[in-house]
Amino acid sequence: MNLRATYLRYKFWINDFINGSPIRTPYNEIKFITENSYDKGEKIREKKLKKLLQFAQKNCKFYKDITTTRLSDFPVMNKMLYKENYDMIRVDENLIPQQKGKLHIQRTSGSTGTPFAIPQDSQKRNRRIAELKYFGKIVGFKTHDALIHLRTWNNWQQKTKAQIRRENIYPFDISDMSDEKMNDLYNLIKETKAKCLRGYASSFDKLCNYLIKNNKTISGIKICIAGSEALQDDVRAKVKKLLNCEIISQYANEECGILAQEQIPTNSTNNVMYLNNAGYYFEILKLETDEPAEYDELGRIVVTDLHNYAFPVIRYDTGDIGQISSPNKNSNGYPILSKLYGRKLDICYTTSGEPFHPMAIGRILKHFDDIIQWQFIQKSETEYTLKVIMKEDIEYTQYLKTAIKYIKEVIGEDAIINREYVKEIPVLSSGKHKSVVNEWKNG
Repeated sequence: MNLRATYLRYKFWINDFINGSPIRTPYNEIKFITENSYDKGEKIREKKLKKLLQFAQKNCKFYKDITTTRLSDFPVMNKMLYKENYDMIRVDENLIPQQKGKLHIQRTSGSTGTPFAIPQDSQKRNRRIAELKYFGKIVGFKTHDALIHLRTWNNWQQKTKAQIRRENIYPFDISDMSDEKMNDLYNLIKETKAKCLRGYASSFDKLCNYLIKNNKTISGIKICIAGSEALQDDVRAKVKKLLNCEIISQYANEECGILAQEQIPTNSTNNVMYLNNAGYYFEILKLETDEPAEYDELGRIVVTDLHNYAFPVIRYDTGDIGQISSPNKNSNGYPILSKLYGRKLDICYTTSGEPFHPMAIGRILKHFDDIIQWQFIQKSETEYTLKVIMKEDIEYTQYLKTAIKYIKEVIGEDAIINREYVKEIPVLSSGKHKSVVNEWKNG
């Protein structure tokens, strides 16, 4: 038992109780809806949805002409539409129920080219904290155990020393991912006795490669939580071997919060995600129209946030593509997110025009140990480029010919796949790494 973590945990929940349980109350509701049957949870969700829609109709000029509470009668929105109609959607602070203090302004990174700032009321902020605590606990992380957060940190996001002491969360900047920085991370994990690492999948890959190179392993971590990028099978395997813990993929965005995550134990052949139905109402719409997609049909992920009354987020097209499937034995009657493809702009296609999942390439290249990192780029209908960072500074002509042979079996035998040896694969300003890029349709 870590005495400091235990002290911080008890102190937090005691203070929460004294202040009227603003975190415990939503935490218990999240737990109830998630862990009980669909019928019990759906009654609460439907009530919340109706209340939100009626509030938006009454208090947002943008929605005042909508006369029903059918969700399908509300327009599908995106970041640009929110920015263009910002003043007509934002709610006057005096009209926000149970608002305490100033509104929080949540900013997105703009990694897709459209930065966005969204106001969140105090109840929504408390809900986000409760989500972090609940979804961490169900995969083995207790609140206030030492956590290292791997991301690109800047002056607007950096934590103060007081916050670090109070939360037991240690920020680690991954804008530089050199061996020297990975050594710093290794030492920080040992020094803090971290129980959880949260970050991009590529950050875990870099850390594992450093450990392999230096013949090191890490123990004591309970869970790694990967987000914002596709978590490839080889990274999962390396984390389990070198960090001696499970790793799960979590789907979240800065505008809303945690949308879905995997359960433990993970199944490397079919890593489905379980939706955060307690916080959001989900729709999967067809790629080219606003009609609902069928189960197992590729579609746009559209989210309604049930709890932000400062700026109602209704039918928000996240820009992500996925597949919803029928409930399984672990989902308590709720549909599951069976596949998450990532941004619509990054979807790549076979030579016959069918979209394929980034994991399809990853599950081939994980068997080629001399490839340190890769990126697959679609250049035209049938032309692609495979960028690779290799272990040694030599050409692996035949080696990569074999890899390309297997990739062609997935995307088409008529595919033209050029190989490119590189020293570095650039990341976005946010620190994210794209494993697949479509320059043909989006270049």
